[in-house]
Amino acid sequence: MTGEGDLDELEEGGPAGAAAKRKPAKKRARPAFLPRPEPSPSVAAAMAGGSFFLQGGLVDAWYNEAAPGGHSDILLVTFDNATSIHTHDPHQPWLLGRALKINVPILGLLAAERDWYRNADAQKMLSALQEAGFFQRFRRVVFIGTSMGAYAALALSVLVPGVEVVAFSPQSTLAPDLVPFEERYPGPTRACDWQDLPLRDAAESLAPAARIWLIYDPFNRTDRLHANRLKGDNIERVHFNFAGHRMLREFRQSEMLNELITGLVLGVMDRAAVNRHLRQRREIEVWQNALLRKGEALGHSALTARAARRLFAIYPERRELRKLAWKLERMARGEPTESRDERRVRREKKAAARRLQAWQDGSDTSLNVSHPDLRPPFTGEIRTLSNALILPERDHDTPLASGVLHADGSWCELSEAWIRARKSTPAPVLSDRDEIRDLPGTHLYGGHFRGHFGHFLVESTARLWALDHLGEQPESILYLPYRGDVAAIEKAIRGQAPFFRLLGIDLPVRTFGEVQRVERLIVPELGFGWLERYAGSPAYRDFMQSRLSAAAPAEGGEMLYVSRARLPAIKGGILGERVIEENLARAGYEIFHPERHPLEVQIARYKAAGVIVALDGSALHLAAYVMPKAGRVAMILRRSSANTADYDLQFRNFADVTPDVINVIVNDWVAGEAARADFRSVGEVDFAALFDRLKALNYLPADFRPELPGEGEVRAMLEPFQGRRGDSFRPLMRGEKHGDEED
Repeated sequence: MTGEGDLDELEEGGPAGAAAKRKPAKKRARPAFLPRPEPSPSVAAAMAGGSFFLQGGLVDAWYNEAAPGGHSDILLVTFDNATSIHTHDPHQPWLLGRALKINVPILGLLAAERDWYRNADAQKMLSALQEAGFFQRFRRVVFIGTSMGAYAALALSVLVPGVEVVAFSPQSTLAPDLVPFEERYPGPTRACDWQDLPLRDAAESLAPAARIWLIYDPFNRTDRLHANRLKGDNIERVHFNFAGHRMLREFRQSEMLNELITGLVLGVMDRAAVNRHLRQRREIEVWQNALLRKGEALGHSALTARAARRLFAIYPERRELRKLAWKLERMARGEPTESRDERRVRREKKAAARRLQAWQDGSDTSLNVSHPDLRPPFTGEIRTLSNALILPERDHDTPLASGVLHADGSWCELSEAWIRARKSTPAPVLSDRDEIRDLPGTHLYGGHFRGHFGHFLVESTARLWALDHLGEQPESILYLPYRGDVAAIEKAIRGQAPFFRLLGIDLPVRTFGEVQRVERLIVPELGFGWLERYAGSPAYRDFMQSRLSAAAPAEGGEMLYVSRARLPAIKGGILGERVIEENLARAGYEIFHPERHPLEVQIARYKAAGVIVALDGSALHLAAYVMPKAGRVAMILRRSSANTADYDLQFRNFADVTPDVINVIVNDWVAGEAARADFRSVGEVDFAALFDRLKALNYLPADFRPELPGEGEVRAMLEPFQGRRGDSFRPLMRGEKHGDEED
């Protein structure tokens, strides 16, 4: 429930500046971590129960009480920042995920607009709660915010005397007569009431607070000037050098600030502990880079070079540090700073510009690979585009929008992809917010890269068939990062490197987070994929079968049972798969756990097996590429609703095999709040019916006598799943949804 809460919530929008002139992008709201309580008609009614929601016009209040055993005497009060508003649906308190993790009550003051809480509703809401005695319930009350939210936490703290305040990168006010140096937020400065409404200057609100923590970067001039206006004996100034105004965003990949917030909220950190904790920043790459940039900007070339050398000695994999040190050392000696690599890059950029200019007068080309067995939806088309734009998913575009645009900005429909059986990627729209990077040369468009092995086979290999039909070798294969997560997809690409090697592909495989303008982009049709595309185009089948079959000779038993019993519990499965293993082993089947073997061994086993029995899953997709023609496959369903038609279509077209589908599910067991059977659910099967069916289909001798567990033993098999998943399971009730696609 709170897995994404901390890092995604610790996000702060920077100054508006020139960006304020751009049209705001539509945000993609994520589901709130908790259901929002029904609105209470009054403060008194709200306080009569537990968690509550109060509507207040421009500022609402959502209170969530702690779970049993939590810190029920500590209240966390959070204020939105410019980028936390409406990032979740419904709008939830900022830092709700952190509050749930440390189990403290939280009161979120939810801003309807980016107005710095300069409205009467904010003051009215807090005053009403204070007068009703709400805050007196708690031993400790902590107001917290960053930037806009930090201003509100400081200015409005006067309404609840005795609170502690934690303010990241705070503004004291945006009143032009008080802070003429503040030029970052022209919109709120002009539009909001910074003259007549009370509490316009946080510097005048601080005396009643028990303690105030100001956490800011003193090297950020504007933040420093704001902090200097805030004075009092109750103030603790914490300098987070070189972190910048958007420190919570920049350091969101580190647990350092999450842990700092926890310590300050719970009151277990004093000033010395905070200072010790922040020393961890020295080990964080973002901070190291900021330090070096600042040193270079201030002209301390020799000193910054020494720091870069020292960091390179500690982190030898960061070769850019050595280049920076070399550059700064030459600057300190007054010598030219352009390295051979930089000169090469400059020459390549000029050459790329010349090539791009040469291609501007060219036209796109199209090739259709014919085949006697070619039929819809396949056409065998390969298009080569000049100066095409590849757009990954971006927050300011329609959710899932990604793919290829022609040089004139029109949609290349051939790049459309399906990430679900009936869910395709919308056409992306280029925005003035997009950074465009030019990529010279010829490259193959691979579509989306998926980390899950089954989805990788179905979606990420679907365009590789074109490599057998190109007149020139592309310089790389370009993949879109699924869900825009570049770091995760780069890791997934490294994990699938053995598969590319088996296919005989030695090209660089790349992904990216920015829009790419590609000099020449080869866009093949999807030769494989969801629904009718599971049949595979003839060119795709030839490509995958020939290359994978050549990867390893057939080796292994004639009869193979492909087991999921050793997969992690989160992958789902059935109760008591070991019962199937033990009985089929007695009948002469080789028990095979594919995740324990290299891909070459997996392919060797599937090539040798004339008979395969398995639960539905990714392993069967791989087996379909290489198993012998006219072999036999029994697919045992591990959930009551599965995409059996997809497996059937793939096996019939790739291996001339019609799988025997065996559905003996008694119950689908789901964890937590899940309301449908999906790849994580656990199936309970009727073992007697299963083995009867295997005998009837001649996968077992008619006189085979299976050793079966009792009913109580089967239910006991649920405990290991619950233990490994850390959650209780329940049987799926009649009428609840059953998933038909793996996520």
